Amino acid sequence: MGASRNILLIANNFPPTRGGSVVVYESLARHSAGRVIVMAPQLSYLDGLPTIGWREHDRRAPYRTIRPPLLRTLLAQDGRTGLFAELGFIAKDVQLRIRLAWRIVALIRTAGIGAVCIGELIASGWIVQLLHRFSRVRTAIYVHGEEILTDEPYDPKHERSTRVLQSADRIFVVSPFAGEAVRALVGDAHAAKIRLIENGVDTDLFKPSPRHLDLSEAYGLGNCFVYVTVCRLLEKKGVDMAIRAFATVHARHPDTRFLVVGTGPYEDELHHLAASLGLSDAVVFAGNVSPTDLVAHYCLGDVFVMPNRALPNGDTEGFGLVFLEANACGLPVIGGRDGGTASAVHHGENGLLVNGHDEAEIAAAMLQLREDDALRARIAATGRVVAAQSGWQAKATTFMTACLEE
Repeated sequence: MGASRNILLIANNFPPTRGGSVVVYESLARHSAGRVIVMAPQLSYLDGLPTIGWREHDRRAPYRTIRPPLLRTLLAQDGRTGLFAELGFIAKDVQLRIRLAWRIVALIRTAGIGAVCIGELIASGWIVQLLHRFSRVRTAIYVHGEEILTDEPYDPKHERSTRVLQSADRIFVVSPFAGEAVRALVGDAHAAKIRLIENGVDTDLFKPSPRHLDLSEAYGLGNCFVYVTVCRLLEKKGVDMAIRAFATVHARHPDTRFLVVGTGPYEDELHHLAASLGLSDAVVFAGNVSPTDLVAHYCLGDVFVMPNRALPNGDTEGFGLVFLEANACGLPVIGGRDGGTASAVHHGENGLLVNGHDEAEIAAAMLQLREDDALRARIAATGRVVAAQSGWQAKATTFMTACLEE
């Protein structure tokens, strides 16, 4: 390995925290043969509490991880508002940026860093602009889509985001949908910077297995036909619409269950919705599941369903890594047409695409995969092929090459 050929990946969201972007960054680092060095925080920027298990994770990881306390200033203001609170926040933010900048510069000098990639456009964009002005190191930004499509009070017209994107040497996008959104912001003059790396899946981890009888018994699934979803419970994921559609399915097929895996701010509303539809016994909320148990939960299902939709504020699904994970576990999938989901779900091949705003259309797709055994088996088989072609090794190689190329 020559000098200045390593890559520093700066990510606020990194294991042992959970999420789609977390999987992306960890997978790139894991398959980099040690050439990707990660900088991630010890503490949560939401509340300042330690990220549980980060030391154990870093000891096991086959790549180097550097853990400053924080990569961005705490959002919590202890209930204080007004001018002094705002000035205090700014002062803390400046101090944090100065400390972080010195640490990044030191790493560039001592660790053979040839490129720095940030994983959070709004909070870490200043790093790209700083390095663009005062360093010869190449800079890159990983864009998933929602961060430039969702209305953001801090950057209401996306002017700050546009300036950061335009100053970067490379912009990675996870779907053609995200790529078009970036191109619309940066303009044709900067379009050559954009590189598409669609999300991948670890097929050594995610693969079919028989139902775990203890889990099936614990959730009361028995011999039922099971729909499953695995996601952070956010409105854009469309789990509420899936539950409404499931009511139609359950009325025709009482021997069906809907297993909801995950937690999030929309969770209470989903519980109330299931109860109001008389589905408290048929919709099972598994809550948060450890990474070691995740595959077993996918494999409890017969069909994966997450009919994501775009929200009025622009928030939408950038890709949908869970669809590939479900495919790799042998499940046909149902996803919403909005956002970048069509990059993960090819209608009629590895899954079905529906209008995530249309309860009847979602129910029709769920019933189709419940009642047509041949279709379900064919789509499941194609899904495994699609997942097998989406390994992370080639994507990590593409990432490293594109970061460092002139």
